[in-house]
Amino acid sequence: MVALAVINMALTLGFAWNLSSFVASMFAGHGLSLSMPALNAFVGFGLARALTAWLQEWLGGFSAAAAKSELRNRTLDAVVALGPEWVATRGTGNLHALLTQQLDALDAYFAKFLPQLVYTALITPVFTVVIFTTDPISGWSLLLTLPLVPLFMLLIGWATQNVQQKQMLALGALTGHFVDALRGLTTLRVFGRAEHQVDAIAVSANQYRERTMKVLRISFLSGFALELIASLSVALIAVSIGLRLVNGNLTLLTGLFVLLLAPEAYLPLRIVGALFHTSAEGVAAAGQVLDIIDEAGGKGGSANAPKAASSSVPALAFERSQLTVVHGPSGAGKTTALNRLRAMLDPATTVWLPQRVGLMDGTVEQNIVGFHGQPVNQEALTKSFALAAIDDLLASQPVGQDAKLLSGGQAQRVGLARAFYAALNLPANTSATLLLDEPISAQDSKRAAHIGGALLELTKLGHSVVTVSHQPISGAHATIAVEVTQ
Repeated sequence: MVALAVINMALTLGFAWNLSSFVASMFAGHGLSLSMPALNAFVGFGLARALTAWLQEWLGGFSAAAAKSELRNRTLDAVVALGPEWVATRGTGNLHALLTQQLDALDAYFAKFLPQLVYTALITPVFTVVIFTTDPISGWSLLLTLPLVPLFMLLIGWATQNVQQKQMLALGALTGHFVDALRGLTTLRVFGRAEHQVDAIAVSANQYRERTMKVLRISFLSGFALELIASLSVALIAVSIGLRLVNGNLTLLTGLFVLLLAPEAYLPLRIVGALFHTSAEGVAAAGQVLDIIDEAGGKGGSANAPKAASSSVPALAFERSQLTVVHGPSGAGKTTALNRLRAMLDPATTVWLPQRVGLMDGTVEQNIVGFHGQPVNQEALTKSFALAAIDDLLASQPVGQDAKLLSGGQAQRVGLARAFYAALNLPANTSATLLLDEPISAQDSKRAAHIGGALLELTKLGHSVVTVSHQPISGAHATIAVEVTQ
């Protein structure tokens, strides 16, 4: 982009000089034949400028796609490292809005704002020097008025940044509220609170609308201010050139050349000011994304392991190659204790199954072995099917979006099979620690007993199993009771 900016600068100088030469030659009465070389050069420079502008935009779009992909991948790794408690605190709706719509606004930043910033840093100083050496009077006018553009841009930018941040927070709150309402719609209808959410969402939407209009008002105001300053500055230079042309103190060629370059010196600054508002949302979203990445990797934490949740529940102790069952009333902190244990284990040998199994749109086999295309361990896959009591599904059966083609019990058993496969697919002589949160809550008594036996079979293979369960699991080596603390 820097190279293209330099080329564009040279092309602009050639464009302005040849156009001025052609007009001056025609007014001097040299005829079209003598003026044609300047006209041909002017057309050539114009086409070349259009090509470089297209290349700049294409490179900007390519850079934006690469940057967004890297940010999304690193953020997803950070979210996994921070753990489900952090996600629950932040809200899945907010995270979804941040990683999709808000991060997509980085397109304007990378594709337009950054190239224009580079262009401005190179073009404006060079054009100022060229104008100053060509016509010192116009150069002084340019030097006196040019600083007004970034000054007003800075003042308006501070106000815009503040309202843009509030607007993005309002969008996140609206999205999170809407997603949470959809997920809890059944419960809300049972308790007769569904209609209340319509009013609450309407209030959030109206607040977002008001903030959006405020951002637009400031954006239009800043654009008008920058256009007015630049137009008056160019008009001042044009009046000076016109008066000196009338008095014969300036040649037509010099006057036209300076008059064509003067707007080009102001234009990059004006465009930067206009694009600042367009890219502000993406920059604010990128700031939040980088904060999440820093939170996962900093504060003494590991980027590859979840943070331990702060809780009054003591850490769980378990024996290797044994089945440990954690039980207790709802709200006692069983899941929190399991997550604290997870934070202290080696993530390379820890297998985690949360209460809510997340399945992707694909086949049963893909949801067990993964979508990465690596070779499938058929022996481990077959054994995982047997251990998880998957006797009513085929490996090629589609799961559907959000597992809508499976029942709750089937989805839970597919998640169990995924956990079993991860443990069985480890290198030889490597023992896994399986942390399972309510693995049999959606199963009938026959399948629950079968899965309990499968957990014991895994311990015989050298793996350790710690499971939270309201239902008793026969044959468990140890049982830990977690009580509600006041």
